[in-house]
Amino acid sequence: MVIIIIIIIIPALKEPAGLSRSDGRRPTASLIPWQGGRPLVWDVTVASATLADSYVSASAALAAETAATRKSVKYADLPASYLFEPIAFETLGPMNLSALNL
Repeated sequence: MVIIIIIIIIPALKEPAGLSRSDGRRPTASLIPWQGGRPLVWDVTVASATLADSYVSASAALAAETAATRKSVKYADLPASYLFEPIAFETLGPMNLSALNL
């Protein structure tokens, strides 16, 4: 009887350095280069819109875009070696345009 043992070595990957913000929070990052050799970094937000009848359609989309803009400002100091994508959903369904295009 012959027993064959195959050992596969998978190297451990560390999270990319330089993602910590001044408040200690970190966005989520891909470990594989996404575009132009840069890893993709994202942060997800779920916002709520005003539910008044006259504002529902415009408010929901605007809430998602506003939340995405706030995330972009929050991560403005992220090194250019990362590709940042804010992902914002509104509770009624709409999401920000750049995340939809992603």
